Amino acid sequence: MTEEPRDLEGETPEDESPEGVPGEPGEGTPSEMPPEPDTSPEPEGAPDPEAPGPEIEGLEELEQAETPAEPEAETPAEPEAEAPPERARGGKRGKGGGDQEEMIPGAHLEPDLVLEEQRSEAEFGEYDQYAEGDGEGTAADAETGEEGAAPAPVAHTPLELAADARYNATGKRKSAIARVILKPGEGTYTVNGRHLDEYFPRVRLQRMASQPLEAAGYHTRMDVVARIHGGGVSAQANALRHGIARALVEADPALRTEMKRRGYLTRDPREKERKKAGLKKARKRPQFSKR
Repeated sequence: MTEEPRDLEGETPEDESPEGVPGEPGEGTPSEMPPEPDTSPEPEGAPDPEAPGPEIEGLEELEQAETPAEPEAETPAEPEAEAPPERARGGKRGKGGGDQEEMIPGAHLEPDLVLEEQRSEAEFGEYDQYAEGDGEGTAADAETGEEGAAPAPVAHTPLELAADARYNATGKRKSAIARVILKPGEGTYTVNGRHLDEYFPRVRLQRMASQPLEAAGYHTRMDVVARIHGGGVSAQANALRHGIARALVEADPALRTEMKRRGYLTRDPREKERKKAGLKKARKRPQFSKR
């Protein structure tokens, strides 16, 4: 029989695994073992792995720029010109833009209001001269009430008229017609056989009819006899004033310029527009029905 060779001293049996063999419990694997330091000498000119490469050069400068600098002492800034107000369209900024103070739309606009005292004299255009005379439902009537305003007298010396002088004229307004006769007298008015106060109960209409004589200074030197028909009381008073002004210019031609400037000689052309066929009034149409 052959004898098995005895194990030599220093040799490990096949069943025993050396320390550090992977798979044994409680022992480290090659991946867990720390790598041995490389003690081999490095060749000259080899790049240093710890040295910063070209792609990260200037990294320290970027880090310094990102760190906030210490705030310096605030110095009083010089007053700058007022910047134009920001637009009030966006109340707040978008995401990440921070909150912005809300502004009322149109707050930067200046109000453009025109008060009644600041209205220009030529507000009514070519009919400006009639606005004061007609005065139906205007703001001037609300302020002065039924009394009206007396016209300023003209710087003119009244003429001495003959006792038997007669001056005829015709005044018109809307559909009212006034035939006027001026004669020397004490300043009495006779309209259709009645006194002026009886025919025109409103003080405003009475003053409107007597404006030409008061402005010319003949209100105590001439009598007025008039026949009026057509129209309403306001149109008749305006027609009477128109007729008196025309007769007064016939008596004293020097007053024509002033009477014309005040608008007493110009007939007011505003009248009621006629009704049209197929319409309810001058411009009002019947209601349209789709079905």
